[in-house]
Amino acid sequence: MPEATRAYSTLIQCLYDQSHSVVPDYDHYSIFRAIDARDVKQQPTSLPRVHDFAVIWDSDHDIRIIPVLEEMLMAGLLPGVQFIGEHKGTLTIILAAPTYFAVDIEAFKAQVHSLTAAAGDYWDVRVGMFDRSPGSMRDGHQCEFEGITGLADHMLHAYLLVIDDMWKLGTKVWQGVSSPEKAQPPRQFFTDADRYVVKGHSHHYARQPVVPASPGVPPSWPPGLMPPFAHPTAARAP
Repeated sequence: MPEATRAYSTLIQCLYDQSHSVVPDYDHYSIFRAIDARDVKQQPTSLPRVHDFAVIWDSDHDIRIIPVLEEMLMAGLLPGVQFIGEHKGTLTIILAAPTYFAVDIEAFKAQVHSLTAAAGDYWDVRVGMFDRSPGSMRDGHQCEFEGITGLADHMLHAYLLVIDDMWKLGTKVWQGVSSPEKAQPPRQFFTDADRYVVKGHSHHYARQPVVPASPGVPPSWPPGLMPPFAHPTAARAP
């Protein structure tokens, strides 16, 4: 039976958790989700936004970063944070490039520094940026990682890029069951999913076809969705 994901906070949800390094010489990470009515440039929005980001842990997995994250959320400073990690008294924050150029970085650093008191300490604060556009991914344009891990720059770039791509980090619009469907471009039958839209469960299931139960499909599996190990015509031996 799989272990439940650790609950670090009542304000911020942990979506995925690595409690220790799984590859030698690499740090480990956890993915968190927060809700805030601000966009990626930390400007107020009429409706709440979903914000997914990664905490990069070093070997001691210092959970004192959690109350600092809660303080940042309540102060409106969390949107735009892609990666954040603490190492030996230094808090390193990697902002999305649009956030980095939209906010006053020195004021942001000063505010976050004051909030690190929530950890029972005062940490130095470094701020870098991350740009996932194709040109930047290739040559590192608008990518400043401020040594958030001990990896060489090119390896660190690859490491963060993989995490970002797997979890689609960033600030996203919620698409609930009452939200209108996005119009399909003319003569285009397939489109890439918008990584900055989060669809609600009811919105998703309301549009799933209902099919009869098949052999090998768990009873709790959502209707119409086939798990990778099952085939609709495959029967298991008694």
